[in-house]
Amino acid sequence: MTTVIGSTERRPEPEDARRGWVAPTPADADEAAIDRAMAEAERAVAEGTATDEQRDRVRRMGDARTHEQRRAAFRD
Repeated sequence: MTTVIGSTERRPEPEDARRGWVAPTPADADEAAIDRAMAEAERAVAEGTATDEQRDRVRRMGDARTHEQRRAAFRD
C-alpha cells in the first residue's frame, strides 16, 4: 500500500504516542543491557559502521510500534 502525502488515512496511534506518556524503565539488568545494545546498533547503522548482525536486528525492529515490541524484536 502506498501512502500519499496529504492522505486522510490514519494508522492507530501507539500507546506511547500520547502526550505526557513516559516510557517504562528496564525491569532488570538484562533489559537494560538490551536497551544499550539497541542504541549502539542504531547508532552504528546510522554511521554506516554496523555489523551484519546489528543491521539485521535493527531491520527486525522496523515494524515495532512500542519500545517493548522493539526490545522483543531486537532480542529474538
